[in-house]
Amino acid sequence: MSSTNKKDEKFDFIFVVLCYRNIHDLQKFINSANELEDTFKIIVVNSYFDDETKEYLQEIALNNNCDFINVPNKGYGAGNNTGIEHAQSNYEFEYIVVCNPDIELINFSQEYFRNKKDYIIAPDIRTLTGKPQNPFIDSSNKFVEWIEYHGYRYQSKFLLYSGFGINKIFREVSNVLWKMTRKRREIYASHGSCVIFGKDALKKLGRPYDENMFLFCEEFHLAKLAESKGVTTIMMSELKILHKEDGSVVFIGDKAFGLQAKSYIYYYENWYKKQE
Repeated sequence: MSSTNKKDEKFDFIFVVLCYRNIHDLQKFINSANELEDTFKIIVVNSYFDDETKEYLQEIALNNNCDFINVPNKGYGAGNNTGIEHAQSNYEFEYIVVCNPDIELINFSQEYFRNKKDYIIAPDIRTLTGKPQNPFIDSSNKFVEWIEYHGYRYQSKFLLYSGFGINKIFREVSNVLWKMTRKRREIYASHGSCVIFGKDALKKLGRPYDENMFLFCEEFHLAKLAESKGVTTIMMSELKILHKEDGSVVFIGDKAFGLQAKSYIYYYENWYKKQE
């Protein structure tokens, strides 16, 4: 691990970049960050796969003056919590950006962030085909979550696609309405490939990710946690992010549905069942 351990170092942004196996995108992300006029620090967290990928990613990180942390592969939440805690222990900052290595910053500047330290911020994330990924969920809908929970629990494609479809309709209608009015709005959940935390929001949230969820559905937990702590998530379409979607998930393959189902069932039962 490379660590300055100088609490007097202050940055506008700390980027926590969690990597697993993917050695192709990190340098491109760093190159896009180097275009920023703001002060920033990148913390690369490697969820260990093997020595070869660890050494490759470590070399990129250290050659670009990034901190490098190697951790056992305990999942998305554990890796990102470790990176956030490293930032909080070692640096002063205004915002922490938790992001995948397979993103690039297209339009990203401190000038858009005035008086936003108490918020979670969702940028305008687009895939290579131009598909928008935010808002991940426009507004909370317990009925839709009930449908999806039972879809995963009973492996019912009908229930799952019904829940996904209702959520998509709400998102698309909301996007059309807000395009005609303003560039910023409150939303329920941000897409997990790039989430921005104001430093005051993080103080309220505590650990933002539940480490019992290995992968997938982190957005649902974070949205519910923010709601419970009185932290608002806002979408700022001025912030432009390219998400290439060629990162770690491609290595999971057929296991993806099982992991997603397990995470969603845990999320739902943790937040709803225990309250019944």
